[in-house]
Order: sequence, then C-alpha cells, then structure tokens
Amino acid sequence: MRKLKDEFATWLTRPQRRDWLWFIPLLSVLGVIVIVVYAIHAKAGKGWEIFGTAMEVAAAAAVVGGLVGFLFGIPKTVAPKDSANGGAQTEFLGNTNLEQVSDWLTKILVGVGLVQLARAPSGLSHLAQSLKSPLGDQASSAAFGLSLCIAYAGLGFLFMYLWARVRFLGELRDADLVIQVMDTRDAEKSTALLVVNQQLAQTRGAQPTQSQLNEAIVGAPQSIRIQIFNQVEAIRATNWSSKPDQMKVLIPIFAALVAADTIKPQNHRLHGSYGWALKDQPTPTPSDYQLALDALTVAIEIRDANHISGWGLYEANRALCRIKLDPAYGTQNPTAGALVQSVNADLRTAQGDDYGRTMVQEDQIIRTWLEAHPL
Repeated sequence: MRKLKDEFATWLTRPQRRDWLWFIPLLSVLGVIVIVVYAIHAKAGKGWEIFGTAMEVAAAAAVVGGLVGFLFGIPKTVAPKDSANGGAQTEFLGNTNLEQVSDWLTKILVGVGLVQLARAPSGLSHLAQSLKSPLGDQASSAAFGLSLCIAYAGLGFLFMYLWARVRFLGELRDADLVIQVMDTRDAEKSTALLVVNQQLAQTRGAQPTQSQLNEAIVGAPQSIRIQIFNQVEAIRATNWSSKPDQMKVLIPIFAALVAADTIKPQNHRLHGSYGWALKDQPTPTPSDYQLALDALTVAIEIRDANHISGWGLYEANRALCRIKLDPAYGTQNPTAGALVQSVNADLRTAQGDDYGRTMVQEDQIIRTWLEAHPL
C-alpha cells in the first residue's frame, strides 16, 4: 500500500500530469451553463435575479469548499531521515505556522463534523428551504439550490486540495531552494572576502594558499569578484612604483580572479592589471614575464573585441616583456627577425595613446631598444 501511495504521489508531481488539474474549473463552467438554463425557464421577469443569486450561491460554496480543501491539502514537513552517509536531510522546508494552523483547523472541523453528523440532514433541509425563495420559489428551487451548494463546495474543495498537494508543494520546495541558494551565496561571499583579507594582511600562519584563493574567488558571485578586483587594483595603482613588494601580495589574488574569468573573459582591466603586477614586482623571473605577456595579450584581445579605445599601455608593457624575454637582451648581439617586428608593432600602437606614448618615451629599457631597433 505504501508503495502504491508513493507511486501515485510521483504521478501527481510529474509536470506533464498537472494540466488535468484545470479540468475541475471546466466542470464549474458547465455548472454555469446549467444555471443559465435554469434561469431561462424561471418565472417571467426574474431570470436575471435568479441567475445572479445562483451565481452568488455557487461562488460562496466554492470559496468555502476551497478554503477547507486548502487546509486539508497543505503539505506537512517531512521528518528528517538518516541519509546513506549518516547525515540527516529533509525533502523540503515546511510552512511553519501555516502548517500548524491548518492542522488545528482540520482537526476541529473533523471533530465538529463528526459530533454534528446526526444533525446534517435537518441542516441541509433547512438550507434548501432557505434557498427556495431567492431561486424563484419553484418546486425545484430548493433541490436546485442545495445541489449548487454541494456541487460547487465539492469542486472548490477538490480543486484547492489537489492544487495544494501538486502546485503548492512545488512552491514550498522552490522557496526552500531559494533560501538554500541565498545562504550558500552569502557563505561564498564571506569566504571569498575572508581569504582575500587574509592574503592582504599577510599575517604569519594565516596566509591562504593559491588553491584556497582560487576556490573561494571562483565560487564567489560576480559582484563580489568585482568588489575584490576594485580593492586590489586600487592598491596596485597606488603602490606599483613606490612599493613594488606589494605586487607579490596582490599577484595571487589577481591570479585567482583570472581563474574565475576563464569561461568568457570580458574584463580587460583584470587581465591587464594582472600582467602589470607580474611585471612590476621587484625581481620578476622569465616565467613571470611570460605570464605577464600572456595576460596582456588577453587584455588586448578583449579590448579589441569590444571595440574599446585607448589602453595603449597594454602594448607598451607587452613590448617591454618581449624585450626582457629576448635571449639577446643585455648582450652585444643585435636581435633580428620576428621579435623586432612584434616589439616595434606594439610600440607603434602604444604611441597612439597618451599613457602608452609617455611610457615609450620615458622607460629606459624601451629607449635602449629603440636606439638599436628604431621604428
């Protein structure tokens, strides 16, 4: 029996099975047609009056039946059960106070109904006689009015009961899911900001690893990643020249932000700043220059793909990285070939931007290169 009930519940909750729920309102429309037919054959001059009264009676019965059906149909919270790994879990969060109120009211209704069950026939008879006069005072008016009450109360009860069991259950689960997602996102925000602050503080023994930074920032919402970028970019822009040691602190954070921007990179400034930080640290290695060159190349590609003007500093710094990676850098052997073309192409592009032109004119390494390889 329990298996049969579970299979029926599964059948009810299938999306393709839910459309049949609206068959009940169609039955109520058929009832309206019956009311129209009854009003047409009523006493002359009272058709509209009888029609309006019958509609009001039907609507009132449907509302009362619907309220009772909703109270009986409100799903109850599933008790926690042990999962396979020993933890406790629930299927969905209940409706708290609404669930308790519905439980109390249904018990009261059932109790009172059982106590007063013997008086039901006389009560229904009294109701039918009360409706006889408003519905035309014909021989069939009492029976018609009582039928309206019973039919529409039943339809209202059945519709709201099934709606609460099928649709309202889904709404509760969706609400629970939203709450869980919000809680998860709040936790991700807190984790990302915490590890970034630990990295910036450089407290002994509390520094996160690169994998911890990556995991926290990749899992954080986009708004938090933007907040983190703005924070570390402000530090980089202020200290890159006067306090280059700060770049060592910022590089892991930039690397984690870049790791979170891999699906469809859109922020050219993020990749550009990462490249600048790598290049501007006190003693960059050849691998640092190569990473900086790659990051600046991505920044240039994003900038050009989005038709953004300016930012010639990207080309100027990429040219500097290529010069530093030149095997002949610092020797007497002149560089030739494709490297010269690439570096000079970047320098020509950089001169079209005010900031890029300033770097080309003032950077000693670039000036030395241009003396040997003029544009």
